[in-house]
Amino acid sequence: MLDGGFAVAVIDALTSHICVVDPDGVIVAVNQTWKDFTAANSNGDVVDHIGVSYLDVCRSSTGLAALEAPEFLRGLRAVLRGENDLFQIEYPCHSPTELRWFLARVSPLRRRDSTATDGAVVSHMNITDRKLAELDVARLAATDALTGIPNRRFLDEFAAIEFSRVTRFGGALSVLMIDLDHFKVINDENGHPAGDEVLRKVAMVGFNVLRACDVLARIGGEEFVCMLPGTDAAGARVAAEKLRLEIEQLSIRSGPETLSVTASIGVGVICPGDTSISDVMRRADEALYLAKSAGRNCVRFLPECRDEDPSAS
Repeated sequence: MLDGGFAVAVIDALTSHICVVDPDGVIVAVNQTWKDFTAANSNGDVVDHIGVSYLDVCRSSTGLAALEAPEFLRGLRAVLRGENDLFQIEYPCHSPTELRWFLARVSPLRRRDSTATDGAVVSHMNITDRKLAELDVARLAATDALTGIPNRRFLDEFAAIEFSRVTRFGGALSVLMIDLDHFKVINDENGHPAGDEVLRKVAMVGFNVLRACDVLARIGGEEFVCMLPGTDAAGARVAAEKLRLEIEQLSIRSGPETLSVTASIGVGVICPGDTSISDVMRRADEALYLAKSAGRNCVRFLPECRDEDPSAS
């Protein structure tokens, strides 16, 4: 289909991975970038894609790219049938040593004097630098700048997803509302830099004590929220007490002074009638109020969906 050295030279000059398919989706030409990428990622096996059905390649796709393969297959077919003039999709294509993303585009191949589709041109452009920059921006937007742990924005998104998963498939979910006791006194007597160091140390306690699947977020000031997926009331109270004890045992240097801090923690669990994660967080917040009323530096539980004494720790 690509007669003449000039046409081949043109596509070889492009830095994107280019292949041309006929009306049936069979690959009839590829550029040098495509060949080089294939050779570098074929584990030593020389792969010649000429004559291979791109449709079959999509159907047999494995790895991360397989998630987007069905949509790419539908898009390629639509262009070959003349139903669309452009299809594009972003997809991951990570190697064992680096993260990579590509933008795939499919456009129809037509002669200037005809409206008939003679095939399609498929290009894969490396967009890794852009995706990494986007991920970095997203990470910063979801991170508390002072402590380095997730912020309220991330927590809200994670909590909504986790609540939806539990209500659909079943399971347990608990929330801890954590408030540092008399934190204003620490700031007033030792200065805000000392208070900032206390917040960072408390965040580090959460990082060391909690499971990898748990999410501890700072939602403002001295307030933290911890989401405990797959954790029932008993497990949540154990986690809360462990957090409380570790925070109580902190010894924080601030200039010549050594500071200590305690925390009040309220525990809430998901209940059968809950309609949103707000129901669980409301119970945890009310339990936190009970902890403060009980003298602080303790854990309290509000079991609205169980016959238990809410003042029991």
